[in-house]
Amino acid sequence: MAESGHLVIGTLHTKSCAETIDRMINFYEISDQTTVKYLISSLLKLVISQRLLKGIDGKLVLLPEVMVVDNVIAGCIRKDKFSVSELEDAMQTSIEKGNITLINSIAHLFVEEKITLEQAKSQIEEKNIEILNRTIMQLKIKRQ
Repeated sequence: MAESGHLVIGTLHTKSCAETIDRMINFYEISDQTTVKYLISSLLKLVISQRLLKGIDGKLVLLPEVMVVDNVIAGCIRKDKFSVSELEDAMQTSIEKGNITLINSIAHLFVEEKITLEQAKSQIEEKNIEILNRTIMQLKIKRQ
């Protein structure tokens, strides 16, 4: 059990780290969710989400997302009105803490010419296309 200091590893079928947290919270009755949010935010250290995509060369490529649960992320989890998009935004703003966002992973794969732009865009919501485009441009500038 995590509360006693043991490492606990579990799996859930979700599309992202933030959706994993949402699924964990919503597994419980509404009356228990405040306690569950507190426990998750204080005990959870890391969430990893991964997808496999067929690359340009036909081989599978890994599309990882990593959420390091720091004080900012923990605060988002504990909020009365938990929001997946707010948690994703918090991950984006704390990249230096070790978070790897889905958008950053997608942009890296595109810039490394492992996936097409169409594949990249198909992995994210329409509202995040502009963020993807900016991230791709930043990566291309860094490579020059």
